[in-house]
Amino acid sequence: MSKQHRFTSRTKARKRAADVVYEADQRGMGSNPDVLRDLLRERRVITAAQTPLPEFSIQIIAGVADNLRRIDSLISAHARVPGLDRIAAVDLAVMRVAVWEMLENDEVSPIIVIDEAISIVRSISTDTSPSFVNAVLDAIRKDLASPAWSRRSSDEEDVRAPEETESSSDNELPAQEAPARSLPAGAKPLDGGSVEDELDELLEEY
Repeated sequence: MSKQHRFTSRTKARKRAADVVYEADQRGMGSNPDVLRDLLRERRVITAAQTPLPEFSIQIIAGVADNLRRIDSLISAHARVPGLDRIAAVDLAVMRVAVWEMLENDEVSPIIVIDEAISIVRSISTDTSPSFVNAVLDAIRKDLASPAWSRRSSDEEDVRAPEETESSSDNELPAQEAPARSLPAGAKPLDGGSVEDELDELLEEY
C-alpha cells in the first residue's frame, strides 16, 4: 500500500465513521449492534458544538451495525488473536469500517478500501498498526474473493433458517477455510524463514 495518502472527503468520512464505531465499543457494544445504532441516532442530532456527520459516514455506521456479527467473524478468523478484545480498539473500529466496505460497497475496490484503512490507522494509532491492519484486511480480501466464500455466502442466505441464526452463540464463528496469508506490502521474509513464520511473528509483536 502507498506510504503517502491524501485525506480526501471520503477518507475523512471513513474516519468519522470509525470514530463513532470506536465510541460505541467504549460504551460496551461488544456484539450488540443496538449500542451503535443508538449512538448513531445521537450523532445525527446536530448541535452547535458538533459538525454534522457526512452522509457517507452515516451509511457506513448503519452498515456496520447491520452486519456487525458477520464483520467480527471475519476479523476474528483472520486476525489470529484469542479474541477481539486483544486488538487495539482504534484498529478494530477502522477494520470494522473497512470490512463493511469490502462486503457491501461495490463502488470501491477492496485495495483502495485497505489503503484508506492503513492511512487512517497510520495517523491515529500505533507504529505497528498499519502492518497489522494491512495483513488482516488483505487476508480477508483474499478470502472474500475466493469461490469458497461465494458458496458459503449463498448457502448461508438460502439454506439457514432465521431461528438457527438467532440461536447461535455470539462467540461462535462460522466455518472458515484457512485464509491465504501474505506479508504486508513491501515486507520480505527473514533469511531462512517462511511467509507463515514472518506473519506469525508480526502478529505476536502486535
